[in-house]
This record gives sequence, C-alpha cells and structure tokens, in this order.
Amino acid sequence: MKAPAWSRDRLEAMETPQLKQLMANAQQRGASTLAADCEAVLLERSPKPKPSAPSSGKRRAGNYVCEFHFVCEHDRGVTSDGDRFFWSGSWVVSEEEVIKSIQQGAKLALHNARDDLSYRQGKIIDYRKADRDMVKKRNVGIEFLVAADEQPLAWFGDGTGEKGYKWASDARHDEQADR
Repeated sequence: MKAPAWSRDRLEAMETPQLKQLMANAQQRGASTLAADCEAVLLERSPKPKPSAPSSGKRRAGNYVCEFHFVCEHDRGVTSDGDRFFWSGSWVVSEEEVIKSIQQGAKLALHNARDDLSYRQGKIIDYRKADRDMVKKRNVGIEFLVAADEQPLAWFGDGTGEKGYKWASDARHDEQADR
C-alpha cells in the first residue's frame, strides 16, 4: 500500500493535534521532508509575539524613570523646604531607580487623582530614606526633595495603583511622535 501524498493544503486542513502526531510519526520513520512540512505549518499557526506598547510603563534594561507620578491627595505628607522646594512624603520605590533617575534629571509629579493634572511638580534634586507609618512588609520609603516648577504634568503609568512611572524610552517615543 502506497503512503498518501501530503500536499500543503492537506496539511493545513488538519487539526493541530493530528498534525503534531503526523510530524512525530514522520520523524520516527525518517520522512524528514514530511516532518519539515508539518513543522512549517505548525510554526505558521503559533501565535505571533505582540509588539510591546511604547508606553507600557515597564522597566526596560538600560532605562531610567524620567517622571515619577504619585496620587497624593491634598499634600498628604508633603513638607516645604524653602521657597521653591518641597519634600514629597514617603513612597515605596526602588532606591537604585531613584539614584539613576536623579542623575538623569528626573521629575516628580503629585496628583489628587490619576485623572487630574499634577498640582505639585518639579525636578528631583535629592532623596532620603524615611520610615513609613503603614503596616506593610516594606516599611521604609523614599522621600524626594523637589525643586518646584509651575508646569503641571498629566498622569503617566500603567496599573491602577497610586504610583506611575514614565520611562526614558516612553519620553523618547513621545518626542518622536511629536515630530
């Protein structure tokens, strides 16, 4: 009995489990051409990786946070430090990210709600560790010393929490989109 001819159309019409079984059988019997054809059809069926959204807010290797956004209703924990300077209140953020961000001239923005423009913002010039009065595993936070400016910022960042990050790659993407 002669083996059936396996046209590309016939392979594409098969269900995935059947096609996988045929490929395994072909490999066991040394029918390398058929096995390769099966593999090619299976690869075409595999889901294509989605391109990452340019504003995903996720950490990327070699990047830094260029804007920290926090929901801080009514200046909760904020203290003045001279005419144009303020301490942000305590936030749980990575000290490593804070150091990189300050070196790159990052900004901080405080918002009453995520949908509102910031009511306080400016360039971060220093930080200090501070105890947090919350019952959490991580009870040490970071307070930012900020040189205030008058330019409100729109919220940036993913998720539903009280903080959002704008990564440097997001800022570069925004600049390219503006061109």
